[in-house]
Amino acid sequence: MLVALCLFAVLSRAAERDDVFALRTNTLVPGLNIGAELPLGNSWSLSADYYYPWIWPGPKNKDCFELLGWSVEGRYWFGKDRQSGDRLLGHSMGLYGAAGYYDFERNYKGQQGEFVSAGLDYTYSLAVGRRKRVNLEFTLAVGYIHSWARNYIVSGEYGQLHPEPGTVLFDYVGPTKAAVSVVVPIRMKRKEGR
Repeated sequence: MLVALCLFAVLSRAAERDDVFALRTNTLVPGLNIGAELPLGNSWSLSADYYYPWIWPGPKNKDCFELLGWSVEGRYWFGKDRQSGDRLLGHSMGLYGAAGYYDFERNYKGQQGEFVSAGLDYTYSLAVGRRKRVNLEFTLAVGYIHSWARNYIVSGEYGQLHPEPGTVLFDYVGPTKAAVSVVVPIRMKRKEGR
């Protein structure tokens, strides 16, 4: 994923170009994760992320970590006199919503469930590299997570999954997201008169 984003950066030139959208990947999340962000004017943006970190079970199939999630976020980028070439740089505050599915297992005991989340985040983004074709983005979020899940037990090595009766509800308020993302702005040549 990171290699593909760097290839986009090489193909996109920064000088005399406007940001059209950006692609990103969070380096803190193992496995597949990708996001896209669309600038709306010079101070606002809308983004969507998809993440699917998957930590494979060990040789006896007793531990696993699977998560499939989506999020959508609106951001306000601070600063006066923002130009179209730096719309996704600097400080921003965002409001996000997320949802997904998970399956966490440890020592043949696990939990499968769904979650929804909402919160506020702070992001700082800066251009890096000699030609400034890639941005590095740091994000921290606080919010609320609501989850409903079912516990299960696995009957030994490579055994069958046996669900336990009932649903477990979980509510959490606090830190919900951390990201160090590589962001590649996709730019188009600026039209005459702009």
